[in-house]
Amino acid sequence: MLTSTFSRARQTCVYMGGNGDGKVGRYSVNFIHERKNKTFNERSFSFRDDNNEDEDYLTTVKQFQFTAWTENETLPPMHNMLECLDAVRKWQPHLAENRPVLIHCETGHERSGLIAVLLNELHRMEKTRGQINIVESVKTMKQRNREILPNTVQYKFIYDSLLEHVQNSTEYENIKSA
Repeated sequence: MLTSTFSRARQTCVYMGGNGDGKVGRYSVNFIHERKNKTFNERSFSFRDDNNEDEDYLTTVKQFQFTAWTENETLPPMHNMLECLDAVRKWQPHLAENRPVLIHCETGHERSGLIAVLLNELHRMEKTRGQINIVESVKTMKQRNREILPNTVQYKFIYDSLLEHVQNSTEYENIKSA
């Protein structure tokens, strides 16, 4: 979640689970726990389809709310964003292949597009032993939303973030020395 808690969009939405349990239509939302870090909050919720007693209709959702990106900044603080994405990536192995990660912001593209490309490239680096292709990721994502990454400043941010990640990670020791 990249929307500030003080934004107009956030204030006009019903925020299920934020104040305990709730119900939306046939779904029950139960707040499990919240852990606050300096730059992001981590919350767990369970969702149950009340029309089905089967455990297959119970889903646990983990939400990471990045709080260090203020409304007037065009880019997030790099180190803080990488810390939050590391927490997301540590949670991801608990998910099945068919369980996507939802990245959302107020506009649906300004912040979330940048972070989607960055998260995609971090995943690509892990799978391909350090190779990246930012242009390919952006090209693929622009097929769904032409508004993401509208300028070279955001491209540079992704490149610099990946470089920062490599420089601070022991996973890539062999790549750094090559």
